[in-house]
Amino acid sequence: MLHSIILTVHNKDYLIKSVIEAIYQYTVGDYELIVVLDGCTDNSAAVVESVVNDKTTVIETPDVFETKANNAGLKFAEGDYAIIVQDDIIVQEPGWNLRMMEPFEVFDDVFAVTANTAHNWVPNPHSLHLGMKEDLDSCWCDILHHTDHAQRKNTPRNEFAVRATANRGPLMIDMSDLKKLNYFDEEFAPQDMDDHDLMFRMHKELNKVCGCYWIDFESRDEWGGTRVSGSVAPWLLKANQKNMKLFYQRHKDLIDMNYNNENRLIK
Repeated sequence: MLHSIILTVHNKDYLIKSVIEAIYQYTVGDYELIVVLDGCTDNSAAVVESVVNDKTTVIETPDVFETKANNAGLKFAEGDYAIIVQDDIIVQEPGWNLRMMEPFEVFDDVFAVTANTAHNWVPNPHSLHLGMKEDLDSCWCDILHHTDHAQRKNTPRNEFAVRATANRGPLMIDMSDLKKLNYFDEEFAPQDMDDHDLMFRMHKELNKVCGCYWIDFESRDEWGGTRVSGSVAPWLLKANQKNMKLFYQRHKDLIDMNYNNENRLIK
């Protein structure tokens, strides 16, 4: 069973060595690491080259941002399962990849497992943005609210918390199913909501589930990459406005059902 770890990197020369070394230290079994250098203008490429081992392949994309960069790594992957890890996540749990496999092994209807957060979506009846054609760069879109969050702070360690959607990072996906869905839809580029669209397409086309089964990792707010230091980048807010509208238009039927809220005992 080969695990393909996809790590996309944009300008993280101050952190990426720790991210990669933690993957090497705590990953067990048969795996490959695919590092996608996405338009780095700092010293990230040199840092990555100085630390990678023979389990690692490094590819480059021309600053295409998260959706397309993840697809580039996924299409290069040879594993049975992919694990998407963001460049601001330091894994801290020995055997983390095998733990994330457990829901797949116990249940036969699992498409994706997040070690971070899973949740449901509910429509906002008071949305100001629903009929707005303009994509604003000054605020998050208010068409939907997320609810029923499952994450480390509120989910027992031995429960797989099934929800409508599973957030990226770390996120394990069945590669055979992912190929059936043709990866992340790049209409959601540069990023945001593409992971949620993938989960809802999974529900509709494969009738499978996703959810949270957490591991120990560290990820601080100040490490996050909005590409504008200290604030949410206007381009990201505008992408959220565009993509939330697209997501809601596509999946309003399932959103209105409040699709899933189930905790499954694993052991």
